[in-house]
Amino acid sequence: MSMFSYRAYSAEGDLVEGEIEARSREEAEEQLWGRGVTPFTVQEKRAATNFSLGGLFSKSGPSAAEIASFTREFATLEEADLPLDNSLRILAQQSASPAVRALAEEILRRVVDGASLSDALNARAELFGADYLNIIRAGETMGNVAQSLIDIADMLERRLEMRAKIQSGLVYPALLIVLAIGSTGVVIGTLVPSIAPIFADNGKPMPKGLQFIIDLQGAWPLILGGVVALGAGLYGLKRYAAANPPLQIKLDRALLDLPYAGDIIAKFQAARFARTLGAMSRAGVPLLQGLESARAVVSNAHFRAELAGAIESVRSGGALSSALEQIDAFPLAAAQMTRIGEEVAKLDELLLRLATMFERQTQRGIERAVGLITPILTILIAAVVGGLVMTVMDAVLGINELAGQ
Repeated sequence: MSMFSYRAYSAEGDLVEGEIEARSREEAEEQLWGRGVTPFTVQEKRAATNFSLGGLFSKSGPSAAEIASFTREFATLEEADLPLDNSLRILAQQSASPAVRALAEEILRRVVDGASLSDALNARAELFGADYLNIIRAGETMGNVAQSLIDIADMLERRLEMRAKIQSGLVYPALLIVLAIGSTGVVIGTLVPSIAPIFADNGKPMPKGLQFIIDLQGAWPLILGGVVALGAGLYGLKRYAAANPPLQIKLDRALLDLPYAGDIIAKFQAARFARTLGAMSRAGVPLLQGLESARAVVSNAHFRAELAGAIESVRSGGALSSALEQIDAFPLAAAQMTRIGEEVAKLDELLLRLATMFERQTQRGIERAVGLITPILTILIAAVVGGLVMTVMDAVLGINELAGQ
């Protein structure tokens, strides 16, 4: 016999919790039905252990991808006109992720206790964020939570898609660098130590290339210390800049001034801003509130500082398009399309189109950059490894000359 913890609904609709002893989960559910309650969750209780790898590596909550999946499934259920509690109950029972099931159960408990969906989500604001909550709150006000969830799911999925494209674009260059380091390590660590003593034993001068490699080997503590010091310096600068907003703004401004890369960064930030603001405008969120939430998702400090000024301009009665035109890092097309959206009263639609356009341009820019970086890295790596091999071959030829004397 095993112990099972359960949550169930009484005939009056109250949520009750407790434990029950049974041979299996199915038998426990049958006993609960026999008691006149409707099982909600039934889980076997396992003996606690002092240490487990699962506990060591467990997460405090769902990942960004799981939140996006939860939102999409939730939107699908709500679009089918299911009652809110039924949708959450289905998610709690059928979601593939244990973290998502636990989250759905937590939200369901609060909704059953009388909280609105936005209030229930707000209890886990660290997972959902201000933009998510504001769109849901506006959807409740407009009586269209399903559309709000669809817009949020689209927004989160596009963010994940952009992040995945950036990461996948960096995989191949990173792999090339790792292989180059490995190849260089094999040549320096195995071949050179085997060849160098031959010249020393015969009293012959060491070939210059081989001597240079040996000198590098001897100076490895200094080189390693320099690399560590450089890494520590960059990390310290990052931490200091995070605590010093003016410096962070200057550094992020310098990133936007980089040739080619600066344009990609600007369009990526503009895409995130436009998609968030467009989704919030469609949900009926007031413009100023939507601007604050859209500004919060922008990661570039200079961009955020400029947007703060734009928000103040809108708060003073100015048009959003005019305020965006004053931001030098903001693509000009964004301000122009925003002006058109204001004139035809379709700001949300134009912002979402703008976000899609910038996302595509960012993707193409990243693909072109990777396409350019890959052959350059290949040539540089071939030059380094080839130079090492040629040095070793020159030393081998020198050994043959020694043998012939």
